[in-house]
Amino acid sequence: MEKVRKIVTLQTLVLIFIFFNTKGFSEITANEVYLLSSIYTGKDFTNITPYPINSNDDFEVYPGFFYKSFDPLWLIGGIFETNWSDLERGVYLSDSLPYVTGFMGGYDAGSMRIVSAMYFFDPYLTEDELKRQKDTSFDGNSDRSGLEDFGYSDPLKTLFIHRLEFNLFDRVRLSLNELNLIGGKYPDLSDANPFGIAHNNLGEGFSNNMLGVDASIIPTKGWQIYGQFAMDDFVVPDTEGGATDYKPTAFAWGVGTRLVGKTSQYYISPKIEYYKIYTWMYNQWAPYLKYTAKYDEEDIPIGFDYGNDMEGYLIGLDIANETTRYKITFEHYLKGEIDLETPYDDERKEDVEGWPGPYGETTPFIKISFSIEVGF
Repeated sequence: MEKVRKIVTLQTLVLIFIFFNTKGFSEITANEVYLLSSIYTGKDFTNITPYPINSNDDFEVYPGFFYKSFDPLWLIGGIFETNWSDLERGVYLSDSLPYVTGFMGGYDAGSMRIVSAMYFFDPYLTEDELKRQKDTSFDGNSDRSGLEDFGYSDPLKTLFIHRLEFNLFDRVRLSLNELNLIGGKYPDLSDANPFGIAHNNLGEGFSNNMLGVDASIIPTKGWQIYGQFAMDDFVVPDTEGGATDYKPTAFAWGVGTRLVGKTSQYYISPKIEYYKIYTWMYNQWAPYLKYTAKYDEEDIPIGFDYGNDMEGYLIGLDIANETTRYKITFEHYLKGEIDLETPYDDERKEDVEGWPGPYGETTPFIKISFSIEVGF
């Protein structure tokens, strides 16, 4: 494992070097500026970045990634920032991650889009994490249950995500998303299956599925109402007897609205958003199956930036054009007792009333931030 760690660290350093020497996308939107411009004109656009704006048949190579269009198909591969949400803090795949390494591609018919992606994360585990990853006693549904210290522990953590998106009348956008996190084994074609959520194979011991739904409405030019919902698990008491001490109901959602105006140089967009992240969202027994990714040995949530067991609001202001972006946010949340370091077999998980959260004694979480990005 130490050898794997050194290799991964070297790869990460190389990729970071490449990333910071990457030219801007020419035919691709790499942030929300293009979406803001679309809202200003009264038309919706996908909230996925990066995403092609114009189609051509060129093969474009940049330091760190490539882009190829086979109109109406397209493909991006390499290292890049990504975001799949209108929200400032997306609840299933957000820009909380500094960058991702992998591939994404899709089919674009204008009113309908199909997008799939495969991202690879640092598989490094501490000794304690590796020991827990191999321990099969926690997950009774694992196909390796009862085989002592034989849990899935190959040094791999891979995320597959698929989206079916509809753009209706240029003002209404709806999308259905499936995420499949594969940990401890080499992924195969069945893991890439876009319909895995229909038969959640979490019990097999190497997979954790999640469902995501997005909606956006533009009632008039310059005004957007949007929301996002994620379901990690849902316990139906009448059909899942005994499940209350196994996998708790875990949801996350956020709703928001924003206005988009324009000056001679910038788009200006004030917004307000509200979030609810259930107590056990993103968590799991096995470290590889938590919805987190390691960067410099730190676990960062793949969805909501601050993890689970939280509820609160965000007020923000975006000022942006093609080369410069200013962002101001004020956030206020209540944080419960549970976080992503809390063992998934903690006895508090059996408290059904506490699943929505915030659980137990809460503490206020307040953050004011200001950022500037130039030259993207």
